[in-house]
Amino acid sequence: MNTQIKSELEGMTADKWSSLNDREREAIRDYSGLSPQLKGMEGYRVEVVTDYNETRRFIVGCSTGWRPCHLEVNNRRSLGGPSAENHYKSVRVLYKAR
Repeated sequence: MNTQIKSELEGMTADKWSSLNDREREAIRDYSGLSPQLKGMEGYRVEVVTDYNETRRFIVGCSTGWRPCHLEVNNRRSLGGPSAENHYKSVRVLYKAR
């Protein structure tokens, strides 16, 4: 992320973010919180092996706002979940879930 964008996001609040139009939001949004291994897999159920050799299955979601992150959504009825890790040993797509 370059310093110009960083300075625009510094001190960002929900009120400030809401006052911006879609074009302004997209220009300063910081995608560095997204896991490179999960990009493009939003809405898919995946099986991952973590760096700690733990195997997990979840649906890949994505948060909103000025610094989105991927989410580990438990099942189709869930409305959210914990943030996904930035790196996995392996990622395997199981099926399209949403």
